[in-house]
Amino acid sequence: MSKYIFHLKGLTCANCAGKIEDKLKKMPDMRNLNYDFLNDELVFDSEVDPYNLKIKIQDVVDSIEEGVTVTEDLNEDREEEKEKYPIYKCILVFVGLITLHYLKFNEKISFIAYIILYVIIGYDVVKASVSKIATGNFMDEKFLMTIASIAAIISGEYAEAVAVMLFYTVGEIIQDKAVDSSKNSIKEALKLKPEFANLKKAKEIVKVDPTEVSVGEVIVIMPGEKVPLDGKIIKGASNLDTSNISGEFAPISLGVGDEITSGFVNLDSSLEVEVTKEYKEGTIAKIIDMVKNASTNKAKVEKFITRFAKIYTPIVIGLAVLLFLVLNFASDLSFKESIYRSAIFLVISCPCALAISVPLTIFAGIGSLSRKSIFVKGGNSIEALTDIEGVAFDKTGTVTKGEFTVAEVEELKVSKNEILEIASIGERYSTHPIGRAIVKSFESTQIPEHLNNIGGKGIEFELKGKIYLVGNKKLMEDYNLKIDNKSDSNYVDVYVADKNEILGIIKLKDEIKDGVKESIDKLHNRGVKTYMFSGDKESVVMKIAKEVGIDYYKGSLLPEDKVREIEEIEKNTKIAFVGDGTNDAPSLASAYLGISMGSGSDIAIETSDIVLLKNDISSVVRAIDIAKKVKSIAYQNIFIALFLKVVVLAFGAIGYVSMPLAVFADVGVALICIINALRVFKG
Repeated sequence: MSKYIFHLKGLTCANCAGKIEDKLKKMPDMRNLNYDFLNDELVFDSEVDPYNLKIKIQDVVDSIEEGVTVTEDLNEDREEEKEKYPIYKCILVFVGLITLHYLKFNEKISFIAYIILYVIIGYDVVKASVSKIATGNFMDEKFLMTIASIAAIISGEYAEAVAVMLFYTVGEIIQDKAVDSSKNSIKEALKLKPEFANLKKAKEIVKVDPTEVSVGEVIVIMPGEKVPLDGKIIKGASNLDTSNISGEFAPISLGVGDEITSGFVNLDSSLEVEVTKEYKEGTIAKIIDMVKNASTNKAKVEKFITRFAKIYTPIVIGLAVLLFLVLNFASDLSFKESIYRSAIFLVISCPCALAISVPLTIFAGIGSLSRKSIFVKGGNSIEALTDIEGVAFDKTGTVTKGEFTVAEVEELKVSKNEILEIASIGERYSTHPIGRAIVKSFESTQIPEHLNNIGGKGIEFELKGKIYLVGNKKLMEDYNLKIDNKSDSNYVDVYVADKNEILGIIKLKDEIKDGVKESIDKLHNRGVKTYMFSGDKESVVMKIAKEVGIDYYKGSLLPEDKVREIEEIEKNTKIAFVGDGTNDAPSLASAYLGISMGSGSDIAIETSDIVLLKNDISSVVRAIDIAKKVKSIAYQNIFIALFLKVVVLAFGAIGYVSMPLAVFADVGVALICIINALRVFKG
């Protein structure tokens, strides 16, 4: 069983995409199939060879939507791509209609001229519609337009028959451009992907694909180049542009020993970097993967529209037939007038406005969020954002900067340097900001032995045959070590002890991030409650919570305690949890919505539903605002489409609507909804 990815080039119809996906899912040769409309990617598992798969997929696609090419490479045959609806045809037909309207020819010449114009503009539509009848997948907008225009010809309304096809084609062109625009706004994130890495070998530097570089190898990043992989600088120093990650031009200076993130751009001097993560595990790869899969996790409203469109079209076709029978046999209308009104009914009832505008609104929302360096895992995450009633924050690295510095060292049994040395050795492999700060405060080459990480409390390790402990108050209590010092609420205390007594206390301080209080105030103004949970001592947590205005707080929590707090709150309130550490992963998973900081751990990013690359909580407010706008516009489009169609349908049934107005009720309403959907990008 192999995994395959095919591209459906030229597919801009969301409704058709759903039909193709449904039909392919029924084929036994393809398993775990999913079509990503955003990236034109069809992903599935199969045991069949790719050549035969491609033929089978193309047959299915052709039965539903002509002009779509199945390829294994998105760039394949790109030079041969043609416009689906050439604009010159529209201009030619429009000029022809104007000419025939103002220059009076005899009836025979006018008839021939109109038929020629109809063939020019409508041939592809009619051909596609007729070819689908045998497949059973003919109930779409092309079929409706074909029936309507032929009915207009039968009724002697030749100009209207041409106008139907012209308006429909122009509408399709605009819709395609709008869909492409929305897709491209999201695909901008995919440009983050680095094209190459300069791999350093014994005597040369080789340009390779970033996926070919292994952990531990050394790459060289020249000025002006994009950082292709996450790593640690081992030679050189430079300023780097972080805007690809943060969304803002914020150069930072990095040198030997500093960690460097893929996606940054080197500005000044060459750097040698030891790779610490394979490409697929790096920051940029995770962002790209999230973007590529965003459209597969659909919002409830998208799923509803998909189901609605499936039953809607057959129903309205049945109603159109019923209307014709009633008008023709139970009224004074002629056969021509009855079929004309029924055709108008069909045109008005076409579901394209709903089928395209709602997914387009969600696409636009994903694109708008990504422009703000907020990446979501799907439309369902956007919908969940609009439902949350509270936001819970981890403290370190989320509300505070997570950049701890050693403020004081309290000497109890040994000297300051000894306390720092023992703690630094024990925290050598720590990824927690407190551990990193301690390691930074004292350089040691010694390696801890038999190290045991005690979650939420600290570490136990052996050094030169002696057992040491480095951690919080709870760890000391577990070993029955007496704490005599008076705790200062301004600092985080890290106790250093052996198994018999506490040797000293390292006091660290952390600062609140800029703009946190303002962001908390904005959440309150939007009716959102705020919470903060932390493993740090209660006094530190209380001081910070009161300073920034958080409603509810709790400290001295283990990871499992945080989960219990969240589960208790969620009995009555839907909350989002915002965190960045490895120990935040359980909380991110248990919350109604998990939001992680882009600078956080890999597992935190993978567990969350939303990633904030700007690493500040103002992005939470921004995400909520955009999500609410997306939901509002999606429901506006549903109302606009259904209301206008119902009104025009009613007037059309009693003869007060002409064919051009019917086309407007289809194409025009779709365009109104599309333009409304694109408002998501504003503001």
